[in-house]
Amino acid sequence: MRVLLTSPPQPTHSILPEEIKPFHRILRWIGGNKTILGLQPPYGLLYLSVYLKRKNHTVVVMDGLISSSASIVNEIKKNHIDIVGISSVSWNWHEAKQLAYLLKNSFPSIKIAIGGAHVNSEQKNVLKECSCFDYAFYGDAEESFCKLVTDLTSKKEPEVMEGFAFRDGDAIIGSEVNSVINDLNGMLFPDRDSLGFDNYRPSPLYYRKLPFTAIFGSRGCPYKCTFCHTDPHVRMRSPDNIVEEVVFLQNKYGIKEVTFYDDTFTLRKSRILKLCDLFLKKGIKLSWSASVRVDTVDKEMLTQMKKVGCWRLLLGIESGSQRLLDKLKKRITIDQTRYAVDLIRNSGIQTSGMFMFGIPTETYEEGLKTIKFMKDIKLDYINVCNLTPFPGTNIYKEVVNESGFKGFERMNMFDIAYLPTSMNESQLTKLIRKSTREFYLRPSYILRQIMNIRSFGDILRYIRGMIIVFLK
Repeated sequence: MRVLLTSPPQPTHSILPEEIKPFHRILRWIGGNKTILGLQPPYGLLYLSVYLKRKNHTVVVMDGLISSSASIVNEIKKNHIDIVGISSVSWNWHEAKQLAYLLKNSFPSIKIAIGGAHVNSEQKNVLKECSCFDYAFYGDAEESFCKLVTDLTSKKEPEVMEGFAFRDGDAIIGSEVNSVINDLNGMLFPDRDSLGFDNYRPSPLYYRKLPFTAIFGSRGCPYKCTFCHTDPHVRMRSPDNIVEEVVFLQNKYGIKEVTFYDDTFTLRKSRILKLCDLFLKKGIKLSWSASVRVDTVDKEMLTQMKKVGCWRLLLGIESGSQRLLDKLKKRITIDQTRYAVDLIRNSGIQTSGMFMFGIPTETYEEGLKTIKFMKDIKLDYINVCNLTPFPGTNIYKEVVNESGFKGFERMNMFDIAYLPTSMNESQLTKLIRKSTREFYLRPSYILRQIMNIRSFGDILRYIRGMIIVFLK
C-alpha cells in the first residue's frame, strides 16, 4: 500500500513574533539555509515510516513546517497514495482538520488517519469532531498503524486494538486506553533517510557540532507534573541498545552530536553509569545533551557523563516560588535546585534552566521572584515560556473553562494560551521580556560567554540566539 505521512502545513515564519519577522532574512543568512528558530524532523513519523517499509509498503514522509498543502496534494497525485497519516499537536489541530478537509475534497476515496500528542489526549473524540478522519491512533502507534495498513492491503476490515478508533457506519468504535510498546529494545531506529538532515538544525544555543540528531532512550515519565501530558508508564532502552544506535548514526551519517529526548534522562543512575562505561569501552567520541530533574543527579553520575561528552543539561526548574512549584506538583524544592545547578556547573557541564510564567494564581511579584532566582543560581542559559495548558493535563482541566484560556491555536512557544486572573496580559508579557533581558545582559554573563567562544561558528550561533532572545 502507498502511504503518505505528514504533519499539518504550518510555515515556520507564521509562528514567529511580529517583532522577529522583519529580521527573518538576516537571521537565515547568519544561520545558513536553515530555519532561524531551530527545527528538528518529525521523529514520530520517521518511526512509523521504518515500520511500514519493513512490511514493503511505499512510504512518503513530509514535514508540514517545510511543506505546503499544495505540495502534499501533488505528492498524493504523483505517488497514487492510498492512505494519509497526519500527526497533530494541540496548537496545529485546526490546521490538521483543514488539511483533512482539503484531502477528502480532492481525493474522496483516500483514507486519512490522525495521531500525535493532541490525539493521545482526546482519543476517539477526534473522530466525532472531524468527519474527514477515518482512523485515530493514540499512544505508541508504530505497530498498530502498520497493522492497519497491512490489513487494508489484504482487504481486511479494521480490528479493535488498544490506542485505535475507526468508523463503522455511523458508529465510532475505539479503545479507551492508549497503546503502549513495552519492549523499546525491539524497536527499529527511525527512518532518518526519508527527510535527511539538510533542512534541519537545532536552535542556535542548543548545539555545538553538526551533523546533529536526536535519540529517544526512553518513553514516559513517572512524576505527573500538572502541566505535563507525558505517559506515566516509563519504558527504557538498555544502554547496549542505545550505543548500538549511536554507532549506527556515526557510521552511516557521521553524526557528531545528539540530544537525548528522554523526559528524564537520569531517572535510573545504574543505567546512566552503564551507558557511560560503554561509551568509554567502545571509544565513542560524541558531543551530547539531555534533560534531567534536579533531584536525579549526583556527583558520580555527572563526572562520568562529562567524561564521555555531555556538555549541557536542561533542567525543568519552572519557578522561583516554592508555592508555585507545589501547585505544579513538581516534587522539588528551591534548595534542591540550587544544589543541583552548583553540582552540574562544578562538574564542567553547562546548565540550561526552563522556566514558565502565567501559572494559575501566580502574581506579578512571584514572577519577579523567579527572575531574581534564575540570575542568582548562575545558569548558563534560560528557556522562558508562557504556561500552556495542554489537553490531557490537570492544569487544562483546571483552567479550560476560565476566561483566561485562549484556545488551541495559541498553544505555541510565543502566544499567551492562558492568562491567570492574578495578573494582566501586560504584566505577563513584561515578565517574559524582562527575564531574558536581565539574565543575558549582565556584564558578568557576557564576559563568561566571550571566554567560552572557540570558533567563528560559535560567534554566529550566539548572534542568532541573542537576536531571537531579545526580540521575544
